[in-house]
Amino acid sequence: MTTITNVVKDASGAPVAGVQVTAHLVAASGLLAGGGEIVKEVATVSGPDGGWSLTLTPTSSLAYPDGAYYMVAEGERRHTITVPATGTHNLADVLVSTPGVRADVGLTVSAGDARYELAARRGQPSGYASLGSDGLVPTSQLPASSGGDAVSSVNGKTGVVTLTAADVGAATAGHTHSGVYDPAGTASTLVTSHTAAGDPHPQYLTPAEGAAAYASQSHGHAGEDITMGTVAAARLPVGTTSGSVAAGNDSRITGAVQRSLVTAKGDLLAATGSGALARLGVGSDGQVLTADAAQTSGLKWNTPSAGGGSGGGPVYPLSAYGLLACSGDPEAFGLGSNASNNTIFGSRLEIPAGVTITRLVAAVRTGGTYSASAVPNKIGLYDDSGALLGATADDNTLWTQAGWRSGALVGGPIAAQSTPRMVYILLIFGGMTGCIMPYPSSANDANAPWFCRNVAGTGPRRAFYASAGGGDLPPSFNPASHGTETTYLSLVGVS
Repeated sequence: MTTITNVVKDASGAPVAGVQVTAHLVAASGLLAGGGEIVKEVATVSGPDGGWSLTLTPTSSLAYPDGAYYMVAEGERRHTITVPATGTHNLADVLVSTPGVRADVGLTVSAGDARYELAARRGQPSGYASLGSDGLVPTSQLPASSGGDAVSSVNGKTGVVTLTAADVGAATAGHTHSGVYDPAGTASTLVTSHTAAGDPHPQYLTPAEGAAAYASQSHGHAGEDITMGTVAAARLPVGTTSGSVAAGNDSRITGAVQRSLVTAKGDLLAATGSGALARLGVGSDGQVLTADAAQTSGLKWNTPSAGGGSGGGPVYPLSAYGLLACSGDPEAFGLGSNASNNTIFGSRLEIPAGVTITRLVAAVRTGGTYSASAVPNKIGLYDDSGALLGATADDNTLWTQAGWRSGALVGGPIAAQSTPRMVYILLIFGGMTGCIMPYPSSANDANAPWFCRNVAGTGPRRAFYASAGGGDLPPSFNPASHGTETTYLSLVGVS
């Protein structure tokens, strides 16, 4: 084996590392003198100094060394070399020119005779056949036994032969098969009988039979023909006579109530006796329906007597204050008391069905003065279990003026419900002096047991006060036990 070396350099002469170097043999024969076949190229990569080396089979070791060479590739560069018998050689010392003619590859006449057929033996005895212009072997090169001889006679005839039907056993033109395939005449009889029959195919309907058995797709029906299913309303005979569907003005309709009996929004139908109805006109705003035997219908609209209550009373309704719900009738809140700092006051009230809660409202009798405090001044809304639903923002001016004081819920409006619900509204005071809140009762909390509790003495209380121990409104509380029950019911509501 022989070693070939070189150093890969760039245009400036600096060594280049990491270049792929390959060598493969190009020869007239791939067979080595010692046996075996070269089937794989040899490869390496230039080192850090650009150097590389490859161990190759000497060119002289080939069975046909003439014209053989190696093609060496250094990246994109190509070199043609021969490999000496032994030793280590630089690539530049073994460069050669690429062979170009047949003589260069070393194929001798004797070697060619051993490997190829001579052109002179084409189409010759003991040679090989040639092909004609049609791509076929000429008949002159085919043996007699192959069927290539000319025809000597046809059915005993020679020369230009014209065959007749009799020569090949065929029937003459225009012949018939009468009596040949149906000697008894059975098929002929059956065909004649079939074509002569009045209805040869009874399994199929004739046009007349189809018309008799089925109706056309565009057919119609008389009313009495329809005995099942439903009929479109437009097909019904509406009228006021016998045999028609009753119209609204049909005298045959008895006991029906006409829509014209009521004439205004809110009108009612009231019985004036057995099987008798009459219109009861709508009353005025604020009136209530009252039983009155002296009236023809037994009912009348009546204005209730003045009075308070959670609805604000009919004399001056809550809507006149701009309130949707309130803890009591503002007319009943004639007393007042100082609001204590760091104290929470809670009041229970009902929110009617359909009311969306947007703002929380509280009444102030005398505005106070604010000083710095870590406890906020705001209003909170809780459900009847004591869970916080929302609150107004901390406002140091909230309790500094008399009148209705309010704030929007920070988290936005709370949606209406389809049924009434009970809620708590809590007030918290921080850093305030001189603030007086209205109350409906004196400061005697001895009245709290009946003022705050239900008849069973249990359940959520009407009002309470508690210390702001956490420095703010509580996230939740127990309505049955939190703080101290009191008659100091705050005048609060929603708008």
